[in-house]
Amino acid sequence: MNFSKRGFAAWARLVQRRFVTWMNRRSPGGSVVLLVTAIVVGLGTGIAATFFRELIEFISRLSFGESSLSSPLSPIILIGVPTFGGVLVGVLTYFFASEAKGHGVPEVMEAVALRGGRIRPRVAVVKALASSLSIGTGGSVGREGPIVQIGASL
Repeated sequence: MNFSKRGFAAWARLVQRRFVTWMNRRSPGGSVVLLVTAIVVGLGTGIAATFFRELIEFISRLSFGESSLSSPLSPIILIGVPTFGGVLVGVLTYFFASEAKGHGVPEVMEAVALRGGRIRPRVAVVKALASSLSIGTGGSVGREGPIVQIGASL
């Protein structure tokens, strides 16, 4: 299966069309549709949050390893790794999804108020990568805001 940008978008549209056709044939009530949607979004967000936390742990282990403060390289590591992580986060958000900047919750509220709740799928990927890079390399940000934005983009 081709998961390039166009390939994934075509696959997502196909799944959406098939799901809508399937739902139209069964014509369920509004509360059933809402319940199924809530379950799907909740499961997807839970899986994404678990993946996000594991990615943070992986980046943290990769960045700092088993270094100790008594190591001769520790000042370089303690200053260099967060700096490098910040530069990578800036590049990711600037070039790939500017909506991924910020805490997460205000951006979701802005999307609901100004754009009909639409958040590009790319934002979820960039937000997960940028936030896990920031947290994993020692940045002072939290996990909750990015999880909200990733879940909202689903």
